[in-house]
Amino acid sequence: MRKSRQDSLYSQQYIMEALDQLLEENHLEDITITEICKKAGVARVTFYKYYHTIYDVLNASVEVSIKSAIEQLSNINPQDNIQDVLADIIARIAASPTSLQRQINSNTHGVVLEYFVHAISRLSQADTVFTKKLNQAEVLFIAGGMFSIITHWFKNDLQESPQSVAAMITDVLPSSALKQ
Repeated sequence: MRKSRQDSLYSQQYIMEALDQLLEENHLEDITITEICKKAGVARVTFYKYYHTIYDVLNASVEVSIKSAIEQLSNINPQDNIQDVLADIIARIAASPTSLQRQINSNTHGVVLEYFVHAISRLSQADTVFTKKLNQAEVLFIAGGMFSIITHWFKNDLQESPQSVAAMITDVLPSSALKQ
């Protein structure tokens, strides 16, 4: 990887990490770009090179987490138990919930829902989880349901285990659409 590309990725990562750290102590609306830059050790011009607003940073942070989950789901073996796979992904989300929790609390979680829709759509086409390519209504229904269950879980301070949440999700998935 070229040094400039690597520096770019590091800068973006530092900015996302700085926002996550600041969100542990402050409300999103109380954080300034100047504070993020100072905490990240980058100039404001660097911030604006990659992001327009603090919400863009928040969205990018969630996108990184969701892309990782999508990648993991896209690579599963059709013989794997979908509930176990979901439990593993949910456990990873629970291990570092800051970004997703912030999206939910700041009422900008529509972005996360769009990633769920994208993930289910990709899984439908990957031929690893579902028996057929889902139509748009099915994708929206499944993604919305999963998203609602996970949002509810976050709002209840992650009280249930990842295995319980995965069981809730798989219980409501249409069995006719899932590979057995």
